[in-house]
Amino acid sequence: MTEASNEAPGSAIQGMLSALATKVPTSDALREHAAAVWSKSRSWSEFANTAAMAPPQMSDLKERIVENSQYYLYNYLIILILLSVVTVLVSPLAILGLISIAGGYMYLFVMNPDPIVVKGATLDNRGKSATLGVFSLLVLWLTGAGGTFMTLVGVVGAVALLHAMMRKAPSEADFETAYAGGSAQV
Repeated sequence: MTEASNEAPGSAIQGMLSALATKVPTSDALREHAAAVWSKSRSWSEFANTAAMAPPQMSDLKERIVENSQYYLYNYLIILILLSVVTVLVSPLAILGLISIAGGYMYLFVMNPDPIVVKGATLDNRGKSATLGVFSLLVLWLTGAGGTFMTLVGVVGAVALLHAMMRKAPSEADFETAYAGGSAQV
């Protein structure tokens, strides 16, 4: 008999959980990552400043959208993340779907980083990604979360596009608000 066959089934599971625990980010790492994203976002008072909103000239529309999209990218990302969290919390099936997709990811990429052989076929990272993609789509469809998240992404995208269109770009001179409350010193 080999050494592996003498091991108790519980020790194999315990070994897998130990290996998995070393790969899962800690709450401190997640907090640091969230703080980094938050620090890259623009001031929320600047983001929501209605005095800086104005209909664009059609000739400047594309440049304004591109510049504002890049400038406020992290603000849009934070809005998407926060609304995604709220959506998951109010939908128990979405939580189960998210857990099963995360479990599939952990199994395919964390616990088995090397290619996997399934019925004689070798799944490299590309094959594992395709398998996880099909599994994720199936889970999202079964839980109804796919439509919810597509709607969420569509709504956040529309709001971001509207904001990027209406918000004066940082490079645009703002003479109306630059001298508000006083006259220029000469």
